[in-house]
Amino acid sequence: MVNKNSNEKTMRDIVIVYSPRMAGYLMMRGFYLVGVQPNKKHPDKNCFSFFESPMLRDAMEDYINRTVAV
Repeated sequence: MVNKNSNEKTMRDIVIVYSPRMAGYLMMRGFYLVGVQPNKKHPDKNCFSFFESPMLRDAMEDYINRTVAV
């Protein structure tokens, strides 16, 4: 008997980032870039996808706080 769960890939939540600078900051912090796709509302821009995690959210908050403080 084959365990059904061992053959299934689990879907992970994805966070979309619209800022290329924030995406670069997250990659420098070691977060894996899942993909890049065109922004449907602004065809001249891109969307950057990352796996959801509490550490990712903390890094995004750090980036926002550093940007506002400057």
